[in-house]
Amino acid sequence: MNFDFPNAGEVYSALCAFLWAIAVIFYRKSGEKVTPVVLNLFKNVTGLILLCGTMLILSVEFFPENQTAQDWIILLISGVIGIGIADTIFFASLNRLGAGRVAIVDCLYSPFVILCSLAHLDESLGPLLVVALVLMVSAIFVGTWRPEHRDKPEDVKQIRIGIVLGIVSMACMAVGISMIKPVLDRSDPWWVSTVRMVSGTAFLAVIVACTSRRREFVKVFRPSSLWKVTIPAAVFGAYLAIFFWIAGMKYTETTTASILNQSSNVFVIFLAAIFLKERLTTRKLLAICMGFAGGVIATF
Repeated sequence: MNFDFPNAGEVYSALCAFLWAIAVIFYRKSGEKVTPVVLNLFKNVTGLILLCGTMLILSVEFFPENQTAQDWIILLISGVIGIGIADTIFFASLNRLGAGRVAIVDCLYSPFVILCSLAHLDESLGPLLVVALVLMVSAIFVGTWRPEHRDKPEDVKQIRIGIVLGIVSMACMAVGISMIKPVLDRSDPWWVSTVRMVSGTAFLAVIVACTSRRREFVKVFRPSSLWKVTIPAAVFGAYLAIFFWIAGMKYTETTTASILNQSSNVFVIFLAAIFLKERLTTRKLLAICMGFAGGVIATF
């Protein structure tokens, strides 16, 4: 199925940013009762079911004849790194930092992707992309950073751990998506999304099966009030956002897509104020404007 049209990659990347921001709000609420590895496995299983169902409806082959063994290996490794490992670490960081602070660390995603693209892919960093990147990163800092002088020592420790985890998570995500770009350029985005989800899910399933998290995983899959946040989190994050993330990377350069993806952090600021009751200050409103401007510039 053809999803290409003028500026398709830019549209998909911007849509992914908004959907991922919604997912982050639900992940933040889910993380209050579910550990990172179990939450990640739950959202991956849910996302995998939806992805497989979509492939059946759209008649997308799971074993395309034109895909090589190397393509499969690259996607499977990418899924382990970008979904199995990166997302689990991200949830651990989110639990420690909260939606506002984690947005500060997430601003490293675009620079990491750009570095990977410049190092391994034949992509260029034009002046407009530089301006857009500066605006996006500046927007995150303007909107979320504020010095804290009254944090308890144990809270400061958790914040520092959260920052380190967030940095590692962003690096893993960047490596995971950049390494599949050559395969993605000649493959169906639904197929790519599903194969990556399979490996990420299998990786986590082995970890959970070998630990005491088995009971917690079974408990999460039992119908309960927890589903009010875990299922929307999975649908928005592991199905809709991940597909548009992959599609955005397919139909435009990784540098452009990553900068537009970065706008999710600005959306998080706005949504966190509504649903998590975080203050929406003038500084945060300025950040939203800067982020939007950066997103528009990145499309030219």
